[in-house]
Amino acid sequence: MNIRAIVTAAALSLGMIGPVFAGCDTKDEDKQGVCVDKCYFEYISVKNRFSSTPESIEKAKENKGACYQKCGCEPASVKE
Repeated sequence: MNIRAIVTAAALSLGMIGPVFAGCDTKDEDKQGVCVDKCYFEYISVKNRFSSTPESIEKAKENKGACYQKCGCEPASVKE
């Protein structure tokens, strides 16, 4: 067997598996997942209020990002 094919296959499989572990785990009922859910639902409640202004929605987005960081997640790694 060609050694390049084996090395390429190993690199591709690691490239596909790597990002899975880099993200924030929001599916389990652990502390991190519960914390992220709380941040997201707070943002949604502000966004869905009838009296919300664009400024309050933008502030809620910023607060959501800060809350994610407190939970130990990077905001970009959280899949909503």
